[in-house]
Amino acid sequence: MKRISVDIGGTFTDCVLAWEGERIEKKSPTTHHDLTEGLLKVIGEIAAELGKDVDTVLSQVDSVRYGTTLGTNALIERSGERVGLITTEGHEDTVEIARGFGYGDGLPPVKQLDIAGATKPDRLVPSKYRYPLRERIDYNGDVLMEPDREEIREIANDLIDDGVRAIAVVLLNSTHNPEHEKLVRDVIIEEYPSNVLGSTPVVLSHQVTRRHGEYMRSNATIINAYLHRTMREGLKNMQKVLRERGYDKPIQLVHNDFGMAQLGKTFAIQTVDAGPVAGLGASRQLSQELDAPNLITADMGGTSFDIGLVTDGDVNLYEYEPVIDRLRVNIPMVYMETIGAGGGSVIQYDEIQNSIKVGPESMGSDPGPACYNRGGRHATTTDIDAVLGYINPDYFWGGQLELDPRLAKRAVKRDIADPMGTSIDEAAAAGREIIDNKMAQAMFNEVSLQGHDPRKFSILAYGGAGPTHACGFAEELGVEEVILPPHAPVLSAAGAGNLDQQHMYEQSVFMTLYHGEQKTYFSDYEEFNSVVEELKEKGERDLVMEGFDPSEIEHDIEVDMQYGNQVYTNTATVPEYPLEGKEDLLQLLKSFRDSYGETFGDAAHMPELGIRLRTIRVQSYVDRPKMAYTQDQSDRAVADGSGEMSPTTHRQCYFDDRFQETPVYRADTLADTTIDGPAIVEYPLTTVVVDSNWEYSHNNNSASYLRNYRQ
Repeated sequence: MKRISVDIGGTFTDCVLAWEGERIEKKSPTTHHDLTEGLLKVIGEIAAELGKDVDTVLSQVDSVRYGTTLGTNALIERSGERVGLITTEGHEDTVEIARGFGYGDGLPPVKQLDIAGATKPDRLVPSKYRYPLRERIDYNGDVLMEPDREEIREIANDLIDDGVRAIAVVLLNSTHNPEHEKLVRDVIIEEYPSNVLGSTPVVLSHQVTRRHGEYMRSNATIINAYLHRTMREGLKNMQKVLRERGYDKPIQLVHNDFGMAQLGKTFAIQTVDAGPVAGLGASRQLSQELDAPNLITADMGGTSFDIGLVTDGDVNLYEYEPVIDRLRVNIPMVYMETIGAGGGSVIQYDEIQNSIKVGPESMGSDPGPACYNRGGRHATTTDIDAVLGYINPDYFWGGQLELDPRLAKRAVKRDIADPMGTSIDEAAAAGREIIDNKMAQAMFNEVSLQGHDPRKFSILAYGGAGPTHACGFAEELGVEEVILPPHAPVLSAAGAGNLDQQHMYEQSVFMTLYHGEQKTYFSDYEEFNSVVEELKEKGERDLVMEGFDPSEIEHDIEVDMQYGNQVYTNTATVPEYPLEGKEDLLQLLKSFRDSYGETFGDAAHMPELGIRLRTIRVQSYVDRPKMAYTQDQSDRAVADGSGEMSPTTHRQCYFDDRFQETPVYRADTLADTTIDGPAIVEYPLTTVVVDSNWEYSHNNNSASYLRNYRQ
């Protein structure tokens, strides 16, 4: 296996090369002005360690797997295209009206409660760019009113004249009959072929999602249109540069549904938060390799802190109505919670609240924290760690970036200590406690709201800053064991290398599987089977076009069901397919009952209301070869097995409310061993802080552990 996996974050670009059983990992500052520049730089460093040049490595790898932040950044910065919306007459204000709770989507709980001060999110399509079209298709897909081609042409002319360069088409009930949406696209392309205006994308809602929910379907389609040009130009340029350097295959993009697909088979919205999802995929595999079935995943990078959950060795929680940038959409995404608490997060004193505030603003990689000496002036998490002595200024990022602790102290003094009226050391210690508390509280909320006791879980800590803060947030949470996986600083990139090639398709349906009053069962099995077959064919078509043999393709089938007219549906797997008789149907109803009971409790079942099927979902995938994380001699840069047990050095670090002489170990000099805290263990790309009531267990060929022996 020869494979390059990349995760581009807000601060660092992480890269892992799998090369015939060996793995090499590197980090490089993210070059936001041109992501390709940072990518080539980090690939060059990996190639040099391998003893080869970039062109040789790129020409020999079987794939480049890429988790991109292009779309996420464009949404944050509002730098996407001017989008126009064509929708069924009478529905042009759907995106403005939203749903009843639309003002609270994407906001923290405290702000969701502020109804009096509530404001809805800014819309990506202002009202003047929303155009109604007279047409109508009913819920069965039957045409009630045909659209007029001339009206479509006039709308297109008006949009283009207004400077619109991407068009979203969302027509009522196109999930069941996309005929009118296709007509709109054909008329616009006829009026504005590519040789006249270049590539003005026309994004059709039924191609993005086939699920009902006009507000969410509109948002998903608009986001795709908004990001289309940014994604296309950025990735086409990257593909071009890689091809010039020897890589002649398509780029494989990480999807936020645990999948991977080629650029041509990827919607922009599928790349949002894909990097953290790849890390959660690696966590799922590590859960099985380490026999640790229940994990809270804590990914602390330079910009954010991402929280996920592995239960019984698997990740079972998808969001089917996730929120992206305060806009609710209806595409399936793996659920993760993100807060602004990374190494580059800005730390300030809030005089009004009389407290220290963490994030969500981040200094990123440019200019970065104050101690980077690149022009950053605000105190950050990294600056606080430098002031407290945890980070070695001469060995940060493997010694490639020399830190200036004086600048860190100056920033902490100005932003925290002086406003608080305290010393720099006390201010830094208070700031670190606030950071750890914030992360612990976020983890507690996520785990407890899903019905679990966090004290019965282990924490898997990764990301560049995760091991540095692991003891702090674990102790606040009451968790006694922290696992530090191999490749912890770049685990999301490593996870991208093991994702399967996958496509997921859905279809909204109206099927009553059990009639509560009449006590009768659904019997049109062919109707159900035909929808599944259509979805399977779509997935197979995509995978075959990507070069896979049909015999390699597997399918998982799920359904969304509900009792009566409940607002929310519950997801269940289809145990027997195809449905061929009542016994198969009863197995499906039992699967729904079990799933519903696990979610709401057995007392909540209401079969007398009837049982209805609302969505059929097929996940088509090819199970690709995977490299074990814990059986490949781990990180070359982590352990050489020399067996030295003595500290490399000592330095003053802040433990137990004071600075004290602390032993510092280099991970690449340690054999299998246990170290009592307080201590510091330095890896090239991260630092492990071992608090005084914790012990650190190092293992060359597996994960390392932090265990609290006093709780």
